[in-house]
Amino acid sequence: MRMYVLALALAGAVGFVEVPAQEPSCLHGPKETGEQRDRRMAALDFARQLNTFEAAGKSQAQRYYAIEDLPGLPKLPEGMKAAIATDGASYTFSIKDTLDACHFAYFSDQDGVIYTATPIR
Repeated sequence: MRMYVLALALAGAVGFVEVPAQEPSCLHGPKETGEQRDRRMAALDFARQLNTFEAAGKSQAQRYYAIEDLPGLPKLPEGMKAAIATDGASYTFSIKDTLDACHFAYFSDQDGVIYTATPIR
């Protein structure tokens, strides 16, 4: 009888133990593969080109442009998604890795500084 009570108590205690949530497998970071590094660097090149083209547009036409109005930008790698918002006098853009469980991204604006980002958990 004692064995059964002990077994039931142990089973009940195990049910109340919290198992820590498993961290998602990030594509970028300390365990980044060469292929993922290449994707990330291609997205960074896109961000640099976008800032350069926007600066040239502002210098020549006194306004910033939507991505589709900027011919000659390099192609983004598969799984990377770019979005830009502009009112002509300023702009901001993001490039997000839609394949990354950790949601890695680059973002920038008319100041030309490129930032890396991951969401707050």
